[in-house]
Amino acid sequence: MRAAVLRAVVGALALLVVMVYARVARPQLLSPGPLSKAHASIEGDQHCNDCHSSGKRVDQGACLKCHNDLGARIAAGKGLHGLQYKGKPCENCHVEHLGAPALMRWPGGDPSKLDHTLTGWPLNGAHKNTLCAKCHTSHNARGNPTFLGLSSACVPCHKDQHDGRFGLACLTCHNESAWKDVTLKTFNHDLARFALRGAHQTVACVKCHFEPPKYTGLKFAVCTDCHKDPHEGRLGPACTDCHEDTRWKPVMFTHAGAKHPGTSLANGHASVTCKACHDRGNLVSPSKGKECVSCHKPVHKAPFGRACASCHASILWLGLPASVGLAAHPRTDYPLTGKHESVKCAGCHKPETPRDARYRQLAFGRCADCHEDQHRGEFANKDKGECQPCHTTAGFYPTLFSVVAHTATRFPLLGMHTASPCLSCHKAQRPRLDLRVAKRACADCHANPHGDQFAKEMAQGGCGHCHEPNGWSLPKIDHSIWPLTGVHATAQCDSCHHPTPEDRKAGNGASYRGVPRNCGGCHDDVHLGQFRLTRPVLECDRCHTTAAFKIPGFDHQAVTGWALTGSHAPLECAKCHPMTNLAGQRSTNRWRLPSHECKFCHANPHEPRASL
Repeated sequence: MRAAVLRAVVGALALLVVMVYARVARPQLLSPGPLSKAHASIEGDQHCNDCHSSGKRVDQGACLKCHNDLGARIAAGKGLHGLQYKGKPCENCHVEHLGAPALMRWPGGDPSKLDHTLTGWPLNGAHKNTLCAKCHTSHNARGNPTFLGLSSACVPCHKDQHDGRFGLACLTCHNESAWKDVTLKTFNHDLARFALRGAHQTVACVKCHFEPPKYTGLKFAVCTDCHKDPHEGRLGPACTDCHEDTRWKPVMFTHAGAKHPGTSLANGHASVTCKACHDRGNLVSPSKGKECVSCHKPVHKAPFGRACASCHASILWLGLPASVGLAAHPRTDYPLTGKHESVKCAGCHKPETPRDARYRQLAFGRCADCHEDQHRGEFANKDKGECQPCHTTAGFYPTLFSVVAHTATRFPLLGMHTASPCLSCHKAQRPRLDLRVAKRACADCHANPHGDQFAKEMAQGGCGHCHEPNGWSLPKIDHSIWPLTGVHATAQCDSCHHPTPEDRKAGNGASYRGVPRNCGGCHDDVHLGQFRLTRPVLECDRCHTTAAFKIPGFDHQAVTGWALTGSHAPLECAKCHPMTNLAGQRSTNRWRLPSHECKFCHANPHEPRASL
């Protein structure tokens, strides 16, 4: 009994120890061993179902769920796993719970002993001795090293020395043992920068690429880079103008496509046979010489020289571009200037005119040889009707007929007339102006604002009797009948000569006849009739002058006959002449006093005082 109890207690204690230990080191309780470093993140009993399923040791689907990149390769039947281990348990090679860093059991025991043919890409040539790490340097999406994803093409690992010109099939020419071991029997030369055509297809490679072979830095831009020029450069570098690459002979020289050295065979020369010029053989210069004048007689009278090709390089006698004619025209008897430079050649050298008359016998001595007289003979008697005195080739307008030239006419331009446009007097429409104007009096062009005021003067000399052409507002008036003095000399004319109601009604200007000459005719009477309505009547000039209305010094005795003496001398004028309303009008100083007696201003101090 005691032994049974003791066993029960020991069992309970053992269970308690196991339970406590399980809480402290739970992964060690049921796991057969620690996971590898790659699977350390799923260590622990709670992750067992991540890889194991009920009744199975390892679930392969669970492995490929994480290693989906490998799963795609297996599904496609590619690589080592897709070709050799498809459907086989992962744990046959990838052993876990050993705690070692390595997770794989390599066939043969080491990666270097793997038969690479099992991956679908056998290692041949120099690849057999290449270390695995030299090619397998990739990492997967989880950041771990991987052997997947490498291409079997050459370019991803090796630099393409041809920069893609020959495509990616390097093994067409090269092998895996050595890059310099080249097989060119199947090389497509059309991929190179010099495609083989004609006789070049049968030339041995060593003929152009030498021995040892050289494939870069070869010159082939022109034929003479490889072939000797039997013409020693006389016919230029373009051999294909006469020869083809199939054979050197016969020569295919045609006038239409040939690039003849020295002389063009275009147009007029196209129908000339070789023998007509090359009398000593086709490869020898003609005995007559190489210049145009060697065969052609000069036809120009102008000093154009012997360089015919400067104008006729296209072997055309007529129909040359306008630019050629413009460049040569300065050496003719009629250089083109001004507007003539933009005139089409056919405008002067008319095609319907016979050839000799069209160029050599063309008349150009006078403007009328080409241009119609817009003035219809109006100036036929002046300079023989020539246009140059008034016009230039720069343009018909504006003319050279200046103000100075106008002085030779019956109406010289003076004053403001010099700024008037021609059309203001010569009214006809362009292009022909009526330059003969019969009316030359002022009133023929200008309105008379004075009506009949100056009928006499108009009959004697017109507006010029008072006005000058320098300006309407600068009249030459003899004002001696009523001399202008003082401020009158600087006053505006219209301040005195302004239109009357009758003038305005008649549409006339200011009145100059009948203007009042006394002061009151223009100026207001500020004294309200004191010197006008009482005797003796005094004019304004008795006290005032035209220099200024204010009187600078008033001689009281000379003007009034009553001298200011004693205490009267320093008194202000207003002491005796106060402001007063006169006859119900506005206030003004009372200058005319009713009496000079003392009692008028002063009280009599000697009269008895009234008794109080």
